[in-house]
Amino acid sequence: MKVKSVFFIVYFFFLPIAITGYSPSLLSSTTNYGNPFISSPDYGVSNYNITQSVKYQVEINFTLTHKSISSRSYWFQFTRLNDRLPNSTLTPYCAPYQESEILYSNINVPSYLLRDEFNNTYDLFNDTLNYNEQITLDQLYNITLNEVSFNNINEMDIGTYNLSENIFDLYCNRSELYYERNNPTLISASNSIVGSSVSPIEKAEKIYNWIADNITYNDALPEQEKGALWAYNNKQGDCSEYSSLMVTLLRIQNIPARKVIGFCISDNPATRPVMGKEWIFTRSKTGEISSTDFLGHAWVEYYVPNIGWIACDPTWHESSYEYFNRIDYLRLNLNIGQWFSIPLLPDESEFPHPCIVYQEDLFDYSYQVKITVVGANLAPLAEFPLLFLVFIGIGVAAVLLTIILIMKRSGKKNFYE
Repeated sequence: MKVKSVFFIVYFFFLPIAITGYSPSLLSSTTNYGNPFISSPDYGVSNYNITQSVKYQVEINFTLTHKSISSRSYWFQFTRLNDRLPNSTLTPYCAPYQESEILYSNINVPSYLLRDEFNNTYDLFNDTLNYNEQITLDQLYNITLNEVSFNNINEMDIGTYNLSENIFDLYCNRSELYYERNNPTLISASNSIVGSSVSPIEKAEKIYNWIADNITYNDALPEQEKGALWAYNNKQGDCSEYSSLMVTLLRIQNIPARKVIGFCISDNPATRPVMGKEWIFTRSKTGEISSTDFLGHAWVEYYVPNIGWIACDPTWHESSYEYFNRIDYLRLNLNIGQWFSIPLLPDESEFPHPCIVYQEDLFDYSYQVKITVVGANLAPLAEFPLLFLVFIGIGVAAVLLTIILIMKRSGKKNFYE
């Protein structure tokens, strides 16, 4: 009897604690390290946490070689990896997703910096090349990518939208190519999705979840942008369509929103960069053969007064990591706003790195981005608790002991009978 009592105490008390309190699913999770930094609202940005950060060195090398006997003119536009900070003049109201320091920029022809209406910065240059002449660009950056999340925003902290501000003219008011804000179908869909919600945060979450539940990812689509209406009607798309649809549904609710273009260092959200780890991405063309391994990507930012621009990634909703009101340390931001164009030239591109404008396809080029981890401040992985193993061992031993006792008692009873 005493042995059985011990078994019941161990098995029905300690083992349930072990199972429910130390789920194996916790082994891959992370927790905030130390005390997360919470911003002050001095620059119109507040209520965000920096939970993790990684510092990278980013080296960019580009070479174009003209391969025709006849001379040709080329125009180039390279996006710079700008700061994304609250006190940056280029990115006002933005939480510190990307801290950027350019160490050098060497271009072998005259160049100048261009700043567009969306505050993206580009190296703009051009030249006429003869056979086998080259244009080269080499740049080196220190980039810190912070994992930023906005959690539990108090409704009292949210300011009032001023529809006359320039931010609405850029990111809300107009119906544009691929962002069909005035389309009746999308207007009806947006109003139906948000329902009676008033808070911009609640509206954004409902739109995010609706896209997550109703749009199917299709990685076989051509590079050509399809736009929000196409994505809604066809219930599919890649990261660009996911983002365009979320941006447009938000704008219909008078919430400024914009697409962010860049590339991912890894398409695995569980990636934990370690000191010295390197990634090398290339785009190249030799003769008729072109290749690339860039993980080009698009995500979304929407604006809330007194809170700032909040990042979301509707495409990565199916991962085990939350990407509503959160961005991680795996995305290099190149361009914000929308499609851009080089002044006086008709060419446009959504992925702006590099953008080459030329008369004919008479060149070879190589473009390489080397990314090296030079520092990391990551939350520690939850350790496999020794106590969990102890509880499991006790539980298994108790079960075996009970079976042995039952068998012995059964054997004695049969013997005397």
